[in-house]
Amino acid sequence: MRTSILAAAAAALLSGCALAPAPSHDEVVSRALPVDTRIPPAWKAAPESGPVINDWLKSLNDPQLSAIVAEAIANNPDLRVVAESVRVAQETVLVVGAQLLPQVGVGLGERVLHDQDHSGHTDSARALASVSWELDVWGRLRAQRASAEAAYEATALDYEWARQSLAATVAKTWYLATETRQLLALAEQAVTVYSELLRLVKARRAAGKDTDLNVVDMQANVDSALASVEAARQSYGDVRRSLEVLLGRYPATEIEAAISYAPDPPPITTGIPASLLQRRPDLIATERLVLAAFRKTEAAELALLPDFSIALAGGRLADPLLTLLRLNPWLVTAAIGAAIPIYEGGALEAQVRIATAQQAQAVARYGSVVLTAFREVETALANEPLLARRAVLDESSLSNRTGAVRIATQQYLAGAKDLLWVANLQTNQIRSEGDLIKLRALRHINRIALLLALGGTYDSASATNVGTLD
Repeated sequence: MRTSILAAAAAALLSGCALAPAPSHDEVVSRALPVDTRIPPAWKAAPESGPVINDWLKSLNDPQLSAIVAEAIANNPDLRVVAESVRVAQETVLVVGAQLLPQVGVGLGERVLHDQDHSGHTDSARALASVSWELDVWGRLRAQRASAEAAYEATALDYEWARQSLAATVAKTWYLATETRQLLALAEQAVTVYSELLRLVKARRAAGKDTDLNVVDMQANVDSALASVEAARQSYGDVRRSLEVLLGRYPATEIEAAISYAPDPPPITTGIPASLLQRRPDLIATERLVLAAFRKTEAAELALLPDFSIALAGGRLADPLLTLLRLNPWLVTAAIGAAIPIYEGGALEAQVRIATAQQAQAVARYGSVVLTAFREVETALANEPLLARRAVLDESSLSNRTGAVRIATQQYLAGAKDLLWVANLQTNQIRSEGDLIKLRALRHINRIALLLALGGTYDSASATNVGTLD
């Protein structure tokens, strides 16, 4: 009976108490958001249109963009930094989890004592092996390991989000490069247009049909157009250098942007707001940090309870004194210990309060990240139709302004209008074309922002699977 009781007690010590149940996803969301904040069943800016689909990069129908995104994923230094942080988090889990396992060590030693008076010496040697094990009776060590595991999962998910964000940043920068290249071409075209008008006004001035004022004014337009070319070259160079750095290249402005944009991609499916919380890696990562903080608080509370440990040691001591006394050189010791916190100056209780406050911070941070994600989606969704309608109006405006320039030029040559009228219309036409170029880039950039905000992946792989790096 006594043996059975001891065995049952030992089993209880080794198995330990179960950890507290972790807060569910719904509990975390309800605690993170204000009481009156409700997640709607559908997006306010667009009706539900089916689940979000991965592999959005392929839907853009731009092979050159796909190639440079792959290059950035392979070579971007900042992404490598995040990847190594995942490795650090992995190893941290092993370090923390090792406290749950027995610690085994071996000690070897030898001592030689030389006696000068008797011209002799004595040798003694020892070989000892020890095993120590902290019994996680209450679950403090398991809570620490669970916290480290949740932190690792958050780091791995942050890496996935960094991959998606990098792909989106490369795509946005690629479209900006196309925009600045087109604006450079437009600026060079403006120089040609104003130079032609300057040639006309000089010819008319030589024939006595125009004034020196128009010649000087048109020369000023040519000079301004030339300055705009230099500014456009600067912008184009800046964007290309930024793109090259994203790709891990030296910023030498050797990459050339596409001359024109790829055709507009088809409409995308948006899912529902609630599903975003379990699809976007950054949101899931922040929720994992809430779990890590929860387990850290639990470990701090369990540190108030006694710790139990066992230790075993055995080995052989080869010493002349033991031989003289005819003592057995082999020894084995066993011990069980308990560390009971009695007075720590309030440090343990303070650690509990600190961990509790950090858990509250993690919950509040999750609520902020969730609301920011919702805003990103709603904003991009609302911008989609607005930008499309603007594009139609801007295209119509450009067409009309082009027609107005053509008519005004004919009237000027016929003597019915002065050159100032033509120059103003020409300036407005060039400005309208520049606005349309910027708007087309903005539409593509907004589409990328929407694709990223919805949490779909740029490739066919899932972004929410946490595993080891290759």
